[in-house]
Amino acid sequence: MLNTQKICIIGSGLTGLTIAYLLSRFRLQIDIVEQDFSKKKINPTKIALSKNSLDQLCLYGLKDIKKKSNIIKNIYLHDSYSSISLKQDLHFSASNKEEALAYIIDGNTLSSDINKKLRSLKNINFIKKEIYSINDNKFFKEITFKDLKKEDYNLIIFASANNLFLLSKFKLRKVVDKSYNEHAYVFNLFHKKIINNSARQFFLKDGPLAFLPVSSTETSVIWSIKNNSINKNYVLNTKSLTKFFNDHFKQLFKEIISISEINKFNLNYIFNELKDSKRTLLFGDIANKIHPIAGQGWNMTLRNIFSLIKIIKYSENLGLEIGGDIFIKKYLDEISSNNLTFTTLIDGIRKIFDVKIDSYAAIRKSTLSKLDKNSFIKNNFVNIANKGLFI
Repeated sequence: MLNTQKICIIGSGLTGLTIAYLLSRFRLQIDIVEQDFSKKKINPTKIALSKNSLDQLCLYGLKDIKKKSNIIKNIYLHDSYSSISLKQDLHFSASNKEEALAYIIDGNTLSSDINKKLRSLKNINFIKKEIYSINDNKFFKEITFKDLKKEDYNLIIFASANNLFLLSKFKLRKVVDKSYNEHAYVFNLFHKKIINNSARQFFLKDGPLAFLPVSSTETSVIWSIKNNSINKNYVLNTKSLTKFFNDHFKQLFKEIISISEINKFNLNYIFNELKDSKRTLLFGDIANKIHPIAGQGWNMTLRNIFSLIKIIKYSENLGLEIGGDIFIKKYLDEISSNNLTFTTLIDGIRKIFDVKIDSYAAIRKSTLSKLDKNSFIKNNFVNIANKGLFI
């Protein structure tokens, strides 16, 4: 058995905490470093978990997630290029009452639960210090903190996009760096009590609008709006926004009672790699950032974490060191091509619904209607959804 090895996770957001918790079962000493602990954090939004992602998290001891999540039984797609219509163009449903297509959980709840579990573990150490530099030190990566204390690590994991400045020596390579010229406006609707187990995606002319069911009285909204769209006027005024949803979606929510604080995010398609990846890995938005159109961002991060676990088990069985050249290559081979293919697919879906040609829009709507009548294709899509490749 190898001696205890040290991993440093830079970033104590949900991604960093999840990595630390899932790796805590191994014989590893894990330091979690928060670089921007003095800055105001934007609270996590509601998170869509695929059935496969939730099942795996439960296997790793996060069994309460299922109880605290709202189940998605149906997914409706609405091609609303010409006008908003509540009649779906494509509908996916769970195969039986016990099955789920996906789950919705509050990011704060998940983060808090994991944080509590980590605080009780002896091999987890939280460090609230700023990092001065990261350098090679013989067989390790050496972190020098602002107080000049130094620590050696077998592996460093960047889990927050707030720490890009520390990657200057690692030669960050942007494989893809594309702006959608859109902003995502994320907020919650509080409405009258309804049966709320359906996710809906409306493809509006100036950007997709998604509804994710949180509870019988709450629905999370992700509205991607083009920078030059008149729809931006709605999200700038709560009264106008409430009227907009009551006018167009009253049949779904009966009545919108109130709207939460609105968070605004710039939307980009980013795929980053390190030219010098020695003992260093990227996770979360710092590695891949995709359009929220399919609710896949967090599931993609989880799949990468599960791949990391797979490589750690492989290395332990062979007596290989964590973070060594063979370890890093094995992990990158495991995830790189799949991630690039997947992010390209999500980008392609966004392009399909971003074409502003009336004749093309008519063909697209007709195609969706034909797919809706094909149970074989729809069942395959459900299987894909259960594996985390859709919402």
